[in-house]
Amino acid sequence: MRKMKSFAVAALAALAVVGCSSNNKEVEQASVNELYNKGSSALQEGSFTDSIRYLNAVTTRFPGSTYQEQAMLDLIYANYKAQDYTATLMTIDSYLNQFPQSPNRDYAVYMAGLTNLATADNAIQDFFGIDRSTRENTSLKTAFSNFQSLVRAFPQSPYSQDALARMAYIKDMLARHELDIAKFYYKRDAYVATANRVVGMLQLYPDAKATYDALPLMRDSYEKMGLKTLAEQTQQVINANQNKQFGEVKKPEEPSLIERVLPWFGGKKEQQ
Repeated sequence: MRKMKSFAVAALAALAVVGCSSNNKEVEQASVNELYNKGSSALQEGSFTDSIRYLNAVTTRFPGSTYQEQAMLDLIYANYKAQDYTATLMTIDSYLNQFPQSPNRDYAVYMAGLTNLATADNAIQDFFGIDRSTRENTSLKTAFSNFQSLVRAFPQSPYSQDALARMAYIKDMLARHELDIAKFYYKRDAYVATANRVVGMLQLYPDAKATYDALPLMRDSYEKMGLKTLAEQTQQVINANQNKQFGEVKKPEEPSLIERVLPWFGGKKEQQ
């Protein structure tokens, strides 16, 4: 029985090696047309790992082919869906360098924003209910910059409205992050640092609720430093905004737009 079990394990291992070898041979010998069609089909079926393998072969074995641009656009999407965000950003950077005049640049910039936002949007934090505003925010700032570039350069893009909504969400997160830092400084009697942080919030996030919530910290800091005029001026700002209403900024859902509108040869093609 033990020998039969060992034989079965060895046989399965041999089949795995043969399968792997067969797959490599397929990628190495297939034409660019065959590779792209298989990669595209796998992408539409949601087999992202297979799609990435074929599409990578298109771009590496046949650089400069007529499939190059579309294969890279498909790779951006496939890597994003596979949650390989490093590969996604690398492909986006390469694409923008290779096709600086492409009409599909808006899609690449939009995907860069989504990818950087997803990088900051850790699933473990979702599970444990950890507030992202308290975490490191470099990726959030980069995502905001991506979306801002999209809206400015491509105001008529089908991705612009979603980008604007995500910018509002990111600004709210960044403002709350700054509020947490201001509270940190104030608790440690660092009143100059507290006031300066709130001044920065007024400049960067004047319409955020977190900025309004930070104003008492600035007023109290000025009072602690004996700066009565500045404290009184801050109180006037607080009074002027005491009835201001702030709309709830919800976390954006996974965009359906990238499912419906994908770049295709000759422009953008609506999927049925």
